[in-house]
Amino acid sequence: MSSVQSAESSSSSHAGTGFGFPSVARPSHVPEELVFDFDMYRDERIKDDIQLGFMSLHRDAPDVFWTPRNGGHWMATRFDDVKTIGENPEVFSSVGQNLGPLSDGELALPPQNMDAPDHMKYRLLLLKFLSPSDLRKQEGFARKLAIELIEKLEGRNSCDFKKEVAMVLPVTVFMTMMQWDHSRLYEMIDWVHDVIGSEDHAVRAAAFERMSGFLRGVIQDRLASPGDDPISILLASKVDGQLVSPQRVLEMCYLLFTAGLDTVTNAMTYSMHYLATDPAMQQRLRANPGQLPQAIEEFLRRFSFPNTVRRVKQDATLGEARLKAGDLIVCSLAAASNDDRKVPHPGKIDLDRPSSPHVAFMAGPHTCIGAPLARTELRVLFEEWFKRMPDVSLAPGFKPVTHGGGVPQIDALQIVW
Repeated sequence: MSSVQSAESSSSSHAGTGFGFPSVARPSHVPEELVFDFDMYRDERIKDDIQLGFMSLHRDAPDVFWTPRNGGHWMATRFDDVKTIGENPEVFSSVGQNLGPLSDGELALPPQNMDAPDHMKYRLLLLKFLSPSDLRKQEGFARKLAIELIEKLEGRNSCDFKKEVAMVLPVTVFMTMMQWDHSRLYEMIDWVHDVIGSEDHAVRAAAFERMSGFLRGVIQDRLASPGDDPISILLASKVDGQLVSPQRVLEMCYLLFTAGLDTVTNAMTYSMHYLATDPAMQQRLRANPGQLPQAIEEFLRRFSFPNTVRRVKQDATLGEARLKAGDLIVCSLAAASNDDRKVPHPGKIDLDRPSSPHVAFMAGPHTCIGAPLARTELRVLFEEWFKRMPDVSLAPGFKPVTHGGGVPQIDALQIVW
């Protein structure tokens, strides 16, 4: 047997239906029985229902498998394995996360793609304005905005929930926190959507250039006229005794701009998509608003969606997989949060569970720093929604268009009432 075999021959024992980007050869350290042909961007399994598609890997694939798609990488789908990866950054590095032909090289996103000790140094800078207490200060504005967005629907009987509510709320809250001009709201929504969601390199690059130009302009303004906004705070901060450079602040802004906007939008959209199919749940939450925090944890669990990437720093074993230094491993948070070994009947939304363990925000030192704000925005939106809106359902004939990738999403959500 040759040291490197073709992906086609090595995956023949599995009924993989992945397609999209060309396969690569199986490395010699990957046994044939751990190869499973799966494309996290375009696989047939995820084209209709993202979470059910990733959950199907529990049935069809090894717990930790290697796929030849997108440059070749491992994939972890079980709760305990993903927790292990997140909680052991000395083995599973956040540096060098670029994956396959859709990446544009290694874009610096500090502290997301940093390891210790640098990771915590820069995370602490973000906590100067993203601590739980700071984020709770946004609740009043988020509630006022949620009410305004819902009241704009008065006199109508339908809307695109994603476009008219789920996109607008988190981006506007973020712009307010950053002290940016709200008149550019829809520009920013488009930038985030294209940078994160487009598979077209030209579209992605053009949106990134526009976003970058805007951020560079704000940084120059704050250098000339400092204020009390987050960018001014970052520019005045020091790491290892040195002022943080404008370039590093720009890189941190890339992270702030992309990481917390599209993800909250998608969490809201997935949750409302479910609610529109379950009138009994709508009636229960309208009658019992005190159950909303528990419902939100169930929504976050059941509709987890990001795929997070780590690079193996040293040879390691994860389940039956022997990983080599330099390998990439993708954590499917959708699959891990819906692991039947951790949660009985994971496909069911059950507000009577004793707990709803999930990794919607990953695990370990890189757990999403904006998780408290995301939970607040979700809770506030649905509190005000159930006070003001009747039962909703999916528009007749509506079928969601979904996209895979690092941040799988639904394109639009047409609902009626």
